[in-house]
Amino acid sequence: MDATRGVDAGRGWTMAGAGAVPGTDRRVLLRAAAGLGLTLPFLLPGMAAAQDEHGDDGGGHGEAATGEHTEAPAANAPVQPFQRYDPRLAPVEAGSKAFSLVARDVVQYVAEDVACAAWCFDDTIPGRAFRVVEGDTVDITFRVDAGANAHHSLDFHSAKTPPDKSFRTIMPGEELEWSFVAKHPGAFMYHCGTPQILMHIGAGMYGAMIVDPREGWPEAQELVFVQSDFYLKDGENGVKVPDYERMLGAGAMDYVVFNGHANQYVENPIEVKAGEPVRIFVVNAGPNVWSSFHVVGTVFDRVCVNANPKNALFGLQSVTIGPGDSAAVEFTLDEPGLYPAVNHAFGHAAHGAVALLQAE
Repeated sequence: MDATRGVDAGRGWTMAGAGAVPGTDRRVLLRAAAGLGLTLPFLLPGMAAAQDEHGDDGGGHGEAATGEHTEAPAANAPVQPFQRYDPRLAPVEAGSKAFSLVARDVVQYVAEDVACAAWCFDDTIPGRAFRVVEGDTVDITFRVDAGANAHHSLDFHSAKTPPDKSFRTIMPGEELEWSFVAKHPGAFMYHCGTPQILMHIGAGMYGAMIVDPREGWPEAQELVFVQSDFYLKDGENGVKVPDYERMLGAGAMDYVVFNGHANQYVENPIEVKAGEPVRIFVVNAGPNVWSSFHVVGTVFDRVCVNANPKNALFGLQSVTIGPGDSAAVEFTLDEPGLYPAVNHAFGHAAHGAVALLQAE
């Protein structure tokens, strides 16, 4: 099998122009790349011929890691009825946690009357938010649905673990178990890391994990917003499909959204209590658009970069959050009213990144 097939310059991971690394064991690099689901252009030039005579990478991952796969979601599943993504976070106690996730094909509404073929975790975009406490042992069971049209992987930004072991790509019907200790507090993205990574994230494969500091947070009303951007083109049966070329060129997006659906909290505002602290964990899944997160009508009392209390800033009007990053913003709405939370890059807000907080 030609392991470089399907990847050209500018697509996937490349290190164009780099020289060979003397003494590098090509099989070691191949194992790492194959475990991540990365195709050979990830490696340095001159190493593309390192597969052995069995067509394997030497690590036993071979077909599962580098085999042919579907390049995009297909519009061949029923359209799921719209369901408002619940942004509220429940508290959690310290202790070992076990989570199971399944990668699936779905057709889901990403805006009013706009159905899109997607890949996702557990039937929703974003996947459900997980919450643990600093120091918890987290057991992960990841499976790709047997009916899925592509292979997938699962990358937790909250984990310190060998990616070739824990984040490796598996095929439809396969399952992978691993564990890690949540050593750092924060709000972390998780996502599929299988090439083309841009397509897998842009097609809906992401979510948030909150790792509470060991000492806990001050009491507050807590919400989670996962921002993401969608690039769509016409598919079959009136269903949109992800447009990889526009993602790749960072072209004009169709929608920028909070929690998977444009303006869902405009039509259905989020109720909070005036006079009591609010904390919003904001995770930017991208794949491309940055966030300047702001709540109209208030000032953030405290902003914790990456949602780590050690990274605290005070009295901010907004906070900039890049793709793959996060923040926790804390504020109190002094009076009852309707307060918009927005991406203050208003071209993005106009494309759906708005949520209304109804303070009573």
